[in-house]
Amino acid sequence: MSNSVWSTVKTLLPRRRLLWLGALAVVILALLWGLRSVIDLTPSGLRAVLAPLGAWGALVIVAGIAVILVLPVVPATVLQVGAGLVFGPWLGFGLTLLGDVIGALAGFVIARHWGQRVVRGRLSAAEQAAFDDLCVRITPTGMILLRVLPGPAYTLVSFAAGCSRMQWWQYLIGSVVGVAPGLLVLTLAGDLSTTNPGLAVGIAVAFVLVMVGVSRFFRPATQ
Repeated sequence: MSNSVWSTVKTLLPRRRLLWLGALAVVILALLWGLRSVIDLTPSGLRAVLAPLGAWGALVIVAGIAVILVLPVVPATVLQVGAGLVFGPWLGFGLTLLGDVIGALAGFVIARHWGQRVVRGRLSAAEQAAFDDLCVRITPTGMILLRVLPGPAYTLVSFAAGCSRMQWWQYLIGSVVGVAPGLLVLTLAGDLSTTNPGLAVGIAVAFVLVMVGVSRFFRPATQ
């Protein structure tokens, strides 16, 4: 992966935009904290609430992940771990992967059909130039490495791919290959959270450290 690609991604995620998203996430988490007396937010409590919903619970997980990957107001990791918690590692993995595919394709389609108005229209002149550069440089193989970037960067890459000349199936294959290992780890951690929370936390922390290490290895020019 070219160092310039990582530099471009960083340019398109200025501190003010990250702070805005962070503030919105804090508000949402505060609302959840306020509901703690009404809803049991512990792993066992969430399983007790969602498991009886059956297919509807699965639909909530899939739809929630898809929406968050287009509008990253809260970390998708919450629902990805939750899927393993409620549905077990294998079904949970399938559901998170399905939600990821839908969210990734939604971002791609939005950018491909309405990119000028929805994406470029919200960027400054300098950011538009950086975004156009990313659209030119992004490749199907590079998608695998770019998917180690979490949060709003995920959405940004989806939009850039949609505005590029990449075919949708090339984009989808690269995206799935890039996210599948991480999703499997997160759903496994969710499944273990009720029986062995220490191991679950260890797996999640190790996963985050590995992703940070991989992303730093491939973007030395952004330091």
